[in-house]
Amino acid sequence: MAYTPMYEIWRVTVEGAPFDVALDLGYGEDFPVPTHPWFFGVRIPMMGKEENGMPTAEERARLDAVENRIREAIKARDGVYVGRRTGLGNRDLLSYFPARPRGLEDRIRASIGMEMLFISRPDPKWDGYQQLLPGPREWRGIEDQKLIDGLLALEADPAAVHALEHHVETPIAKGAEAIERFMEKLGLEGIKTTEGKPFVVSGVQKSALDPESILRVSWMLESKVEKARGEYVGWTADPVVGDDSPLAAVLAALGEDEDAGFDDAAFDEEELE
Repeated sequence: MAYTPMYEIWRVTVEGAPFDVALDLGYGEDFPVPTHPWFFGVRIPMMGKEENGMPTAEERARLDAVENRIREAIKARDGVYVGRRTGLGNRDLLSYFPARPRGLEDRIRASIGMEMLFISRPDPKWDGYQQLLPGPREWRGIEDQKLIDGLLALEADPAAVHALEHHVETPIAKGAEAIERFMEKLGLEGIKTTEGKPFVVSGVQKSALDPESILRVSWMLESKVEKARGEYVGWTADPVVGDDSPLAAVLAALGEDEDAGFDDAAFDEEELE
């Protein structure tokens, strides 16, 4: 199969510490790559970090600039960059080479002008890459992040409380009842089930656009509703626009509230019927 780059980014928590992972999943079905059996890792220490070990906004920009220069050096030696992991005060870069890239450590140190740690070892099975591949929970987080990014593209305020409606399908009525009870335990609101097969059970999570808070609910639904022959189909939400957004400014200039002219009761199912 021809290689096509496919980068995904997600967050994991290891022993209570958050890590951001960026990995080229274009190798996901074809690794290990026999032409590149040598692993080469670079650890870049952070100069500015938050209490949780993640970089500040300024430090993230610096890390990106340093990473780009290292990736250029890797490419010049026929290496392939496969991803990175950021957390606990460091950013770790992963790459593979046809053979041991002798002298590359010294060249990178001289080019960057700072102390870094290096790992250089044979890894013909690409174990280093495989250890970072996303599992089912991480894949759920990736899908959640894509939905969040879609809302942010519509000028949603990430700190504002949104109404995220989670949806689960099941072919059996008793399964729908069980899913409703499970949603209640998760603290969802406005739980309802459509009539007719398949039954679609929905419940609303009130949350800011925080990936971890959303994942706690979406993953529980995806991983647990199989017992009720259910299938989690994702969540939907309308963007809540912040007061300082361009759209809010336009509405304010027109002397209108964002919700002006809309009566929520007019959209109740009973009214529509």
